[in-house]
Amino acid sequence: MGLKVILAYVVLIIVSGWTLRRPFIGVLANVFLFHMNPRQIGGGLEDIRFQFVLSSVLIISYLININQFKDEDENRIELPMKWLFAFLAWGFITCAWAAINKGYALSQTFDFMKIVIFSFLMLKIIRTEKEMKYLMYTILIGCWYTSFMARWGAEWDWIDKDLMGIATGGSGTHLIMFFPMLILFALYGNRYEKIAAYGMMPFILDFLPVTNEGMRSTFVGLVTAFTFFFIFTPNRIRKKSILPFAFGGILFVFVLTPPEYWANMATILNPSSEGSAASRSVINEASMKMIADYPFGVGKGHYAPLSVNYVPEEELAVTGVRDAHNTYLKIAVEQGPVGLFIWLAMAATTWWYFRRVRLKLSEDRPPTYLQLYALGLEIGMLGITAGIYTHNYQDLDTIYWFVAFSVLIFNLDRRYPNAELVGGDQYAEITENTEFKPVYNTTRPAIHTPHSHRL
Repeated sequence: MGLKVILAYVVLIIVSGWTLRRPFIGVLANVFLFHMNPRQIGGGLEDIRFQFVLSSVLIISYLININQFKDEDENRIELPMKWLFAFLAWGFITCAWAAINKGYALSQTFDFMKIVIFSFLMLKIIRTEKEMKYLMYTILIGCWYTSFMARWGAEWDWIDKDLMGIATGGSGTHLIMFFPMLILFALYGNRYEKIAAYGMMPFILDFLPVTNEGMRSTFVGLVTAFTFFFIFTPNRIRKKSILPFAFGGILFVFVLTPPEYWANMATILNPSSEGSAASRSVINEASMKMIADYPFGVGKGHYAPLSVNYVPEEELAVTGVRDAHNTYLKIAVEQGPVGLFIWLAMAATTWWYFRRVRLKLSEDRPPTYLQLYALGLEIGMLGITAGIYTHNYQDLDTIYWFVAFSVLIFNLDRRYPNAELVGGDQYAEITENTEFKPVYNTTRPAIHTPHSHRL
């Protein structure tokens, strides 16, 4: 047993023990492992099931400590999470009539259930502003790690470039969903948050031309996110962001992206000029035929096996099958129009709950961290709505994390009407001369409003 393996076991045991005492540590550890899959580093680590172990320990820890999460201040299960549970339940129901193999559909649905369970645990375990802030820090550091390894980790042979997405959780869509949050930290965070945000952004922008998976959908997501940023942000934030956006745009266009990147992006406007883009209309047509033949869904994981009956042979991949290049149609095929309706209802209510907190942003008051989270995550979620039409991200963990985030931020905002101001030192003069009246949400009698937990 090598030194690397021994050290990995020691760290795994320490983190597992810490998780049993404090479940929040298990949440952070699992988020970290989503971005950094140590098994792909090799050297014997490929035999250690890090995420399985820590996920199992997190569930056990939650059950052991469940009483501390079930009190008058517990995070309530709101509408977005209810729709997510309904989507999972419908997935299990569709296994009963899976087109090829009911057992395979069931196993695929169980895999999806792991994402739902973790999203639920995040919602229940995170109870304070401080914990939410640490979670955001962990995710943004993970996004930086993903971007760094995509370029330098692959170049230095730390990871296999072909397995980059497995080794880092590397998905451009995942990064785009958190990029607006990074911009807001750069604009309004404290000194250290600003330095970290400005330092991370070039790496994340550099990720876009490096990864081949979903490159066009990621670019569409970037453009869409920026569009929604200028639509939804208050005017003072919009004005303040012009200079950083201009700097980032110049850096991205003239420094980070090679000419062939823009030639590839041009196929978005003229799909027939590129083979992969041109095939999407053929695949989408095949998807519509599947929906017509199986109006209640073919069962989870069955799109690819059935594609041989619907997609022309010349459009099949080297594996002999073809997967969807459209998240919405993939869901409609495998879960039926009913499943797509539930999924869209989940997405719509998630956006609505972010919006309920974001609307408290005003032109004359400093923003709170919770309001900034709501704004950044809302824009990140809306930013991918167009891009996922051109690629399949049905099982991207991040989408379902956002469902939990919307409910979590709503709960925290309800309990902490006097939440911590972002970059409070910047507004010292304002807050000294102005008395702000807290804005209370409608609460049930059992919900108290304790003082905010500060870092």
